Amino acid sequence: MIKPKSIIITSGILVLIGIAITAYQSQTTSENLVNQQKTLSVGTEMTVTKGMDPSSNQKGVYAIQVTDLKNDDNVKAIVIDPNGNTIITKSITKSTIQEIFKISSSGNYTLQIENQGQREIQILGIIGYYPEGIELVDISGFIVLMAGLAGLAVGMMYLIKNRVKPQS
Repeated sequence: MIKPKSIIITSGILVLIGIAITAYQSQTTSENLVNQQKTLSVGTEMTVTKGMDPSSNQKGVYAIQVTDLKNDDNVKAIVIDPNGNTIITKSITKSTIQEIFKISSSGNYTLQIENQGQREIQILGIIGYYPEGIELVDISGFIVLMAGLAGLAVGMMYLIKNRVKPQS
């Protein structure tokens, strides 16, 4: 006979493991990124800088989120390498973008965001190492968490079914 208490205990442990994996993934990702949120007035810019080394990881990533982006807004993103060379120039046409770039030399990489539009805008800029292998950790955490939650549901159903006895 299936023991609902053992199913619930095992499932609870799986849920805790899934939460721990997700927290680890989140911590690992945020340790490798620098972010800044700012309201940019018309004609102003902001910079976000992160020291990076290709011996640690050869992929960098930048992301920009513009709150309430309008069609006539004119936002420009520039990524500059440690030597002062522009490696990416992009006009922002979507409220959220993310792109990967190559880390070729050690030093500070800078994300420069310019508001060339006609109104004040709220911007979140992020730059740092692209997390390697994070997809596997992310999927693993999700699967373990879902298995644990499903097990909890099954265990509770068995527990309720065994507690309710038919009256004669």
